[in-house]
Amino acid sequence: MPAKNKDTLFKHPSAPVKFEFNEPVARVFDDMLERSVPFYKECLQMVIDLALHFAQKDSSVYDLGCSTGTLLRQLIKTLPKGKNIHFVGLDNSEAMLKKSRRKLRGCLERCELVEADLESDFGLTDASVVIMNYTLQFIPPKRRVAMLKKIYKGLRPGGGLILIEKVRGESDGLNDLFIEQYHAFKQSQGYSKLEISKKREALEQVLTPLKPEKNRDLLVRAGFRQVDIFFKWFNFAGFLAVKPGKIRR
Repeated sequence: MPAKNKDTLFKHPSAPVKFEFNEPVARVFDDMLERSVPFYKECLQMVIDLALHFAQKDSSVYDLGCSTGTLLRQLIKTLPKGKNIHFVGLDNSEAMLKKSRRKLRGCLERCELVEADLESDFGLTDASVVIMNYTLQFIPPKRRVAMLKKIYKGLRPGGGLILIEKVRGESDGLNDLFIEQYHAFKQSQGYSKLEISKKREALEQVLTPLKPEKNRDLLVRAGFRQVDIFFKWFNFAGFLAVKPGKIRR
């Protein structure tokens, strides 16, 4: 694999005022994720482990907001071919999908990449696993239940939704502490205080984190009855939601 381009987007005076998933972001996105998301690789492995459990024979596995295709590539390598699983990656950024196509070269016979607006023009067909990593947080809060209901409807009985989000602390005071810890983590990964501040300002216009309990409530309102947190680190959390019914092996 070629070396990752280092994320220096917010070092420069021309740093974006509003965060967008455009070509400059796509170019450095792999490095950005590994240095900005706590336990990024460990969370990917947890997602893969859960997908292995819930993936059903002759079904589809969806990655909504697939970005550069890192998770899809690992899923394709890990989930057995004998189950005849079709992988689908959706993203609304052509720049991200362009990187995905390069990364998934050689795997595309098992995988479909689709440019789609996750708020409107996407559909699920015979899904046993749906993954949304750091994606729902970019959807306006009032529209999230409708999206989750669409996912619930498209899941097979026994299917699982795996969701990782940036979250707010249940207590405002502790939320501030968690943000401080997160900023300290980013500094330990080589980001300057100025970079952290600029990126936070750019993201505030497009990313709205909710409290863990609010995320759980959205999932229950969408129809899920089994909902639990499988990962938590300060202001990041992973949720597992399961549609009632038996997994078809």
